[in-house]
Amino acid sequence: MALLYINARCKQILNLLLSQSKYITTEQIAAEMKVSKRTVYYDICKINLWLEQAELPALEIVREKGILIPHKERMQIQEMLESDEHKQVYIFSPEERVKTIICCVIYKSEGVYLEHLMDCCEVSRNTIFNDLKEVARCLEQYGLKLEYQAKKGYYLTGDSMRVRALFILYFNEMTALFNGGVIRFFCREGIEEYYERLKEIEKSLGVSYVDGALLSLAALLPVMYRDKGQLRLEGLKETEIAKTKECTLVRQYFPDLAAEEQVYLSLHLLGSRVNIVPDDYFESNSKQYIHDLARTLISDFEKVACIFFEQKEELERALFIHLNTSMYRYKFGVQIGNVIGSDVIHEYPELFALTRIAAKKLEENIGFPIPDGEIAYLALHFGAFLKISRRDNDRLRIMIVCVNGISTGNMLKREIQKLLPFAEIVDVRAVVDMVNIQNICDLVISTVKIHTVVPVITVHPILTEFDRNIILNHRVIAPKSVAAQCDRLFQVVKKYVQPEEYENLLNDLTAFIQDGTKETEREGNQENDLMSILDVSRIHIFENARSWQDSIRLAGQCLLDYKSIEKRYLDTIISQLQYYGPYMFLTEDVMLAHAKPEDGVNCLDLSLTVFREPVIYSGLRKARLVLVLAAEDQEKHLKILQDILLLLSRPEFISRVEACSSSAEIYYLTRQLLS
Repeated sequence: MALLYINARCKQILNLLLSQSKYITTEQIAAEMKVSKRTVYYDICKINLWLEQAELPALEIVREKGILIPHKERMQIQEMLESDEHKQVYIFSPEERVKTIICCVIYKSEGVYLEHLMDCCEVSRNTIFNDLKEVARCLEQYGLKLEYQAKKGYYLTGDSMRVRALFILYFNEMTALFNGGVIRFFCREGIEEYYERLKEIEKSLGVSYVDGALLSLAALLPVMYRDKGQLRLEGLKETEIAKTKECTLVRQYFPDLAAEEQVYLSLHLLGSRVNIVPDDYFESNSKQYIHDLARTLISDFEKVACIFFEQKEELERALFIHLNTSMYRYKFGVQIGNVIGSDVIHEYPELFALTRIAAKKLEENIGFPIPDGEIAYLALHFGAFLKISRRDNDRLRIMIVCVNGISTGNMLKREIQKLLPFAEIVDVRAVVDMVNIQNICDLVISTVKIHTVVPVITVHPILTEFDRNIILNHRVIAPKSVAAQCDRLFQVVKKYVQPEEYENLLNDLTAFIQDGTKETEREGNQENDLMSILDVSRIHIFENARSWQDSIRLAGQCLLDYKSIEKRYLDTIISQLQYYGPYMFLTEDVMLAHAKPEDGVNCLDLSLTVFREPVIYSGLRKARLVLVLAAEDQEKHLKILQDILLLLSRPEFISRVEACSSSAEIYYLTRQLLS
């Protein structure tokens, strides 16, 4: 067997480790690589497979320290990294193997057997058996099944539209592997021929399609030719699509494709280059059904994020408009051009993770997978409506100009308000509406280059750290930012000095704040994760509680003792549970008790309480673990929630917590699982 291949990011991690003479933590690696800790763990698993095949010791993560490559292995690893690429074979991650297996089974017209899958993924028989179990679980979420017959091999059963949607979603995520020749079961010549035809259509239309969209369709075309007559295009206005230039060109370049398949292909070409597929091509949805989906999505987000939207009706309208056509895009697997999706995932990881969880019921309801780009777009909707704590401000009038849609504009507005609390955002506009703006604003922050008489700062639709620095250091903003801070501080301390010293005091404060700006920004950007809040004194174990009301009071008592909350906060939680029922459960046996910040929160805090005898909240709900969260706004606690949900995603977490005999054991277990 050829030497196993690790991808570029794994090599970067190894080079980072080789450059260190001391331990480096997974958190430091994640920060350096700009990925999540979970991604680092997956990559380390790949690296260890690579090292195992070379008969070298695996990387070891030492608790409280991290990873350090021993000196005697450093030279061997360095030589392996410098070996020729053409002698290597790619190592698939477990997720990549699952997606590869599903795409292979859908694509292949002849039988797919165990040996074929072993060859595709370069793994053992036992590994493929375990992967097939995960494949079956994945397919079950979308109403599909993996079947096997002795003379037929593995194949999928279920709605053909769902099968195709899943293929397009997964292939689109693995186009880099296809282009690199890693995925070998495709007939590359045929796909490349179809791809060239689609590129000719793109050229004739005078448009640019999303990266990967045309290649995914080219890979699906053999399936479309093979499954002639099996497709049912329910909900589509085929006559309207047939009138489009896209459909005319599809008939020209794919004349031997079945008529319904030509319509299906045309729909993808229409939808892949616009943000929303026009309503003209679909039968009308039930408006009540879409409204109900929007409400459920909002409710689920409020539940997992422990927040309450004040402008709920406006958010509901925005989601209704988005979902009204997105439903069909999900169904047909159309990949839209959400170019800011990766930026959202990188810049707002907690918001994205919570939206992904909140959208689970939506996926179950519609029966189709929702790609990360769509989740990112939903996250923008939610982020735009999160309330920002109000501060006193000096008025610098700013206008936001955005071409990516109202949700992106509102999210940008919110971020600017956070960054510049002394400023007033006067409006969010499109470029075409930029008329006489000098009368209403002092500065424009825009996602597209424009020319006006007012100063303009051009930024990305999703603010990066570079954008934030550009804004803060802009000649219009920097003086006002320092002046606003100085004035507030001056008003506090001036009563302690003589009036003749006012000028000297103000000069000294200005110099101090200017010198300390970067440090202040750094401190302000520190994340509140679970282990920065939770300590042994906030963890308790009780044998039982007299009632569920008593369990809330017991679980929240330490937060009262620390004066993080007032008594009325716990009273509000109890009254909400009495009125709405046990809606605060995160899982079957974990309750996350919370209320609004204005209901008695003094500062961000959290407690964790284990009840040996489950507390009965209703006939269907029993709590073994009660968390009480005190959130002082709608944002600072999101990383804490992400950590909690990460813990609960581990099936063994509750049983291991119950096995602990002390608060200290629970604390160290939690710390270990999050490290």
